[in-house]
Amino acid sequence: LSIWGWGSLGIVLFLITFGPFVIFYLTFYILCFVGGGLVVTLLFGKTNSEKYLEQCEHSFLPPTSTGVPKCLEEMKREARTIKIDRRLTGANIIDEPLQQVIQFSLRDYVQYWYYTLSDDESFLLEIRQTLQNALIQFATRCWGYSSE
Repeated sequence: LSIWGWGSLGIVLFLITFGPFVIFYLTFYILCFVGGGLVVTLLFGKTNSEKYLEQCEHSFLPPTSTGVPKCLEEMKREARTIKIDRRLTGANIIDEPLQQVIQFSLRDYVQYWYYTLSDDESFLLEIRQTLQNALIQFATRCWGYSSE
């Protein structure tokens, strides 16, 4: 069978499935869609629709809040004491290399993209603290299993 055979088979199956009046319905729907688009375009026009959209945008958006800038200013003024506990495993011979690994990892994988977003150091300190807590938990559990 050629393309014409498959095409005619598809058309016959389409007509049997949806009925012979589907061609009229599809034509009517397409004409209504195109006609409606033209009517809306001609009635409103570009300038009227832009004015209408601008009016809608301003009516639905609430006024901007002054609380967010105030909160950011308050956070910047807040002096936070930074306490970093450098102990991880309890053995200095292991803790110093681990601290260097954390420092280099933060420098190579986080700081290079984070400083393009913000100058605030608190995010980096939180990541460092999270990594240290994970290492402390890992070390504690390793010591717990090795003594059994």
